Amino acid sequence: MKVELINKIDSEQFIDAVELGDSNSKTLGFLPQAAFENNAKKNMLIGVFEDNSTVLLGYLLYRISYEKVTIVHLCISKEHRNKGVARLLVNYLKQNTKIFKGIRLKCRNNYGINKVWEQFDFIPIEEKPGRSKEGYLLTTWWYPHKRNDLFSQAEDYELKNKYSVVIDMIVFLDLKDNRHYESLGLLSDWLIEDIVLYVTREIYNEINRNKDIDLKSSSRKFVENFHQIPFNVEGYIEILNVLKNKFRPKSRNDVSDLKHIAYAISGGADFFVTRDEFILENTDSFKELGIIVFRPSEFITYYDETVQLTKYKPRKLIGTSLSTNSISSENINKTIKCFLGHHEKRSELNERIRTFLSYPNDYDVLSVAKDDLKLSLIVIDRTHEGKLIIPIFRFLDNKIKYTLIKHMVYKIINIATIENRAIIEVSESSLGEYEQQVLAETKFVKIENSWLKLNIKGVFKVADIFKSLNEINGSNSIISKIKEKNNSLINDTVINYNLERYLFPIKFEDLDIPTFIVPIKSQWAEALFIDRSSEELFADEPDYLLLLNRENVYYRSAKPRVLSSPARILWYVSENRGYNEKGQIKACSYVDEVFVGSPKSVFKRFEDLGIYKWNDIDKTAGKNKEIMAFVFSDTELFEKPVSLNYLKGLFIQSENKKFMVVTPIKIKSETYINIYKRGRNI
Repeated sequence: MKVELINKIDSEQFIDAVELGDSNSKTLGFLPQAAFENNAKKNMLIGVFEDNSTVLLGYLLYRISYEKVTIVHLCISKEHRNKGVARLLVNYLKQNTKIFKGIRLKCRNNYGINKVWEQFDFIPIEEKPGRSKEGYLLTTWWYPHKRNDLFSQAEDYELKNKYSVVIDMIVFLDLKDNRHYESLGLLSDWLIEDIVLYVTREIYNEINRNKDIDLKSSSRKFVENFHQIPFNVEGYIEILNVLKNKFRPKSRNDVSDLKHIAYAISGGADFFVTRDEFILENTDSFKELGIIVFRPSEFITYYDETVQLTKYKPRKLIGTSLSTNSISSENINKTIKCFLGHHEKRSELNERIRTFLSYPNDYDVLSVAKDDLKLSLIVIDRTHEGKLIIPIFRFLDNKIKYTLIKHMVYKIINIATIENRAIIEVSESSLGEYEQQVLAETKFVKIENSWLKLNIKGVFKVADIFKSLNEINGSNSIISKIKEKNNSLINDTVINYNLERYLFPIKFEDLDIPTFIVPIKSQWAEALFIDRSSEELFADEPDYLLLLNRENVYYRSAKPRVLSSPARILWYVSENRGYNEKGQIKACSYVDEVFVGSPKSVFKRFEDLGIYKWNDIDKTAGKNKEIMAFVFSDTELFEKPVSLNYLKGLFIQSENKKFMVVTPIKIKSETYINIYKRGRNI
């Protein structure tokens, strides 16, 4: 078969074309001979003939307006249909009209030839009732040409300078109908600067197959919000053939899946995002062809990894072989498998975790591991103003489970304090015995199915605190529970002390309990007071596993027996000549218990808590028969260490004596509060 222009109106070929058109006027619509003549003179009438013959097999008549080519007639004689004649005519038109924006045509839906236009790589872009009495719907089909104009240059710039992300029909409908929260993360503002969401031409075909006219209309309107990936016909056909040979599609949906991929690869996309299981199961095959396939949550996590590398880099917990890190795109499935609850459906946990991962600015998804062995999974939710929610709080059984739970609870409290969030809620529905025990010890209260804690930073008078608490949205039920627990306490001092612990890190300026300054050598301070709220927590520091503890024990000489419990203490870190530092108060804690006994008995009792080894204990005790050990907890590291010069002036004014700390000294509550405010920048 051969393709030739029909441009002589007195030729046999022209007459045959007019006759063929007239004989099919019921489907094509009537076209006057004058119109045939006009188009022929403009070289806009194309025919296909048998080789070495003038027998007309079919013709294509078109016109040009507003830089667009419109197919007016495409007519094939009955005896030569399904032989590739139409494809020859359309391909000829494509090759010879590349200077224009594209090719369009209108076709009645009831003709049942939509598949033909899909096969010719046209896309359906509009649907309207025709002018016939019956009002049959007409679909407008479009084949765009790539042009070197400002618009195509902008597309080229975006492809080269931004992440190009192609979405399939499933994700498109997720975004259109707000139906899947994981996919909606792709529309987050923080992603817009560096990624562009594209659709492929195949999405127009999938929209067109919907029988609901209103849904088709709304989908066509919504698709205008997305860029269309550039079309490289040769590359597309080559890649599609490779995909078809490899996967042997069995249905139209399978073919559509492969077409989306082929368009994305040939158009130069970086990523393809889908929730289609068939595509996701074959990501390696698609990667070999040049495109990375992700679920929405995996792509968002992957992108976030490239922006915030340190966030996903495992960080070692002090003195252990444990590390904490954000869940990466590579270990999502493994993590979900490890932490699936006994009566929990994997699909439900999968959807929850992937939703969290789709919004990295709102959620932290963290795990603690020992080498490749997962130990805990924690999700931190920041979507509620003034509140920190922990919807996932899971720990696997291991030797340090109890200690690790304590540590992570304390870390969560510190995060909430730094971010000025007054309420912490652990909403995990399947908490184990250890988890609940630690939460209770840390002054969380259980209300219905959640554990909640008020987290108040600042210095208040006891009489004023409830007025301030009532201004916190959602605090009433927690306050009632705390009051209920305090009703049985023996006196106001104990009640107020207990309240301060429940509202930690709050401090009451009129709390009447003993307060001390305790000297500590810089070497022990460095071990005990690494900033638990910063990334230093995960640095390679001294080899003390017990730094994971929320509580610790410190040893000193039994004389003088000044310390008592309960009490508040300030830690005075002695001069550190190695760092050219003078003495400073760097932290505060609570004293929970004080023990005095023989060095061996005391050490044996607290061996798992204290930072001292036996040699240190023996050296501290010296010739004394007894040694003191005190358990302290809820340590706060000061943002601004309190200098020696300030302490000297404060002591003259407040304590009426010179500042000198060789052994623990008792101070006034007023002095404690002044130092605390200065150290915490209050």
